[in-house]
Amino acid sequence: MSDSPSSAPATAPVTALPRVLTLFDGTTIVVGAIIGSGIFLKVDSVDTALMPFGFGPIIGVWILMGLVTLCGSLALGELAALYPQAGGPYVYLREVYGKLPAFLWGWTEFWVVRTGSIGALACASTLYLNQIVPLTVNQQMFTAIGIVAALSLSAILSTKGSAVVQNWLTFIKVAFLAGIIVLPAVMGHADAGEGHWQPVWQSSSESSFWQAMGIAIIAVMWPYHGWIDLAPVAEEIKEPERNVARALGLGLAIVAGVYVLANLSYHLMFPMSHIAGTKTIAADVFQGLFGPWGRQLAAAGVMCSTLGANNATILCGPRIYFAMARDGLLPARLQYIHARWQTPANAILAQGVWTILLILAFFAWKKDDPKGAFDGLTDSVVCAGLVFFSMTVGAVYLLRWTRPDAPRAYRTWGYPLTPALLIGVYAFAFVRQIMDAPQQMIAIAALIASGAMYYAWATRRAREVIAPRQ
Repeated sequence: MSDSPSSAPATAPVTALPRVLTLFDGTTIVVGAIIGSGIFLKVDSVDTALMPFGFGPIIGVWILMGLVTLCGSLALGELAALYPQAGGPYVYLREVYGKLPAFLWGWTEFWVVRTGSIGALACASTLYLNQIVPLTVNQQMFTAIGIVAALSLSAILSTKGSAVVQNWLTFIKVAFLAGIIVLPAVMGHADAGEGHWQPVWQSSSESSFWQAMGIAIIAVMWPYHGWIDLAPVAEEIKEPERNVARALGLGLAIVAGVYVLANLSYHLMFPMSHIAGTKTIAADVFQGLFGPWGRQLAAAGVMCSTLGANNATILCGPRIYFAMARDGLLPARLQYIHARWQTPANAILAQGVWTILLILAFFAWKKDDPKGAFDGLTDSVVCAGLVFFSMTVGAVYLLRWTRPDAPRAYRTWGYPLTPALLIGVYAFAFVRQIMDAPQQMIAIAALIASGAMYYAWATRRAREVIAPRQ
């Protein structure tokens, strides 16, 4: 790997990415990146963990994580106003903590967080496509690969074009979720029976509640995972000092409201035991409303939702690798902007190729269990992001201390309490994961350590290349 920017193609000099995204585009990216598969494929995990304690903790964890994510977005808005550049959290971590932590964030994003998210969303699309057209496991795998390839090609050809696709997919997914929220009550399928709200069995101890809450928080982190995805494209947003914070606030308000109302609707229609035992809750709702063809209608709606989230995830991620290459921390080819399409084409291509390899690996590991491949990818994504998301939000505190006089077009609302809420909840989830899934956390730690070793090698090699020229 070459760390010298001089190895970039001479015919395509590095330039700033054009500002083509509006406030509306930014808001739909937020909503589109967050609402994907989680509200359909993680509901069972939450109810399984918390149904011994009743509906209160179940809906409470969805509300809690909505507030936590909103607190994180408030801090992210201030950071984006200070540094409206491509790269998002990578830039913030670099400016506050230095190049190594920033590099490790980007390293983890590429190998696990971003590419794992893309792979998981592609798997989710195929799980629901299977409700329309029965597919073998291999057919589901190759369909997931095809989805990644098609959306990556769209992102290479046009940022604005991808944003237009995003706007339409976001509209469809919100309309579909509105149907899930409204139709059960309107069509007389709501039920207020005890099995829908009361504990299925009594818990044995207080400690089991906190263990269950830890499991549920990790599960709900996936449905809210895309909250940070707008920041990497700040360089392409018009008036980023104002519009990034606005888009984050508007988008998360929509998402949290939709999630809470959708869960209320699920529990009005089905008892907790049913929700805990199903893998296709949206299809169950629409089958109950419209009969067997309702499952196919729901499958189409969920596919629009997951495709929209994947489109936003694919669009935003390469800007991180682009920024790292611009700093000389990744091969210079990744900072190449296509002369015709004005997109970071090589970074998008690299992301797509590695995602496809991850899909192949997880399908090989889980073999006849596509849902297991999805869960394995999502759990890895969430766990890998805990520390870096907390550090990103914590950067607000350090910048208030080190750069108190810096002009801020937007200041974090509720500071200093709102950033602390996210950091506290993420710390709790991190400790619970160490206790509940130590092998997974060890694997993630090993990945980060390998990034530190690569960083040491790359920076030493760069110094050796520069020294003979002096």
